[in-house]
Amino acid sequence: MIKRILVEGPDCSGKSTAIDRIKNALKWDAKSLHHREGDQFNRYIKEYCSADNTVFDRGHFSEAVYGQMWRGGNPFSEEEFTILNRYSQKEGLIIFAIPSEKTLIERYTTRDFLQQIKKNELPLARKLFVEQAQKVSHFSYASSSYQELDSLVDNILWRVKNG
Repeated sequence: MIKRILVEGPDCSGKSTAIDRIKNALKWDAKSLHHREGDQFNRYIKEYCSADNTVFDRGHFSEAVYGQMWRGGNPFSEEEFTILNRYSQKEGLIIFAIPSEKTLIERYTTRDFLQQIKKNELPLARKLFVEQAQKVSHFSYASSSYQELDSLVDNILWRVKNG
């Protein structure tokens, strides 16, 4: 039984659009797991184990990627990361939104608000997320069209309904 969905990917990748569509289609809650100070391992274990019918915006993959880029390194040991992967997959789906580098940059330049990530950091963020997605994702989402998003949502609805 699928109880939670984790949507990951670099900034400007289409996560928010996908999360809105998924949570509305399932009539589930959505929760952001952006970085907060503290013990990251215990924080994510607690979040993954205590949430049912929730679509997560970011998780431990983002913590690892942006920790490596901005906070001096991945906050998880290899063993902790493996455990978090298992917990996020147990009764859950993992979706990686990974559009092309060109699409990320185009979206970045059209935003009219201050962003933490810099345009020149997008290629590295994308590369690091792709490396993670190859290991554990149930779905990869290039966020290239609304038809692709429709198909993703349909596939998720089917998986949730059919276990």
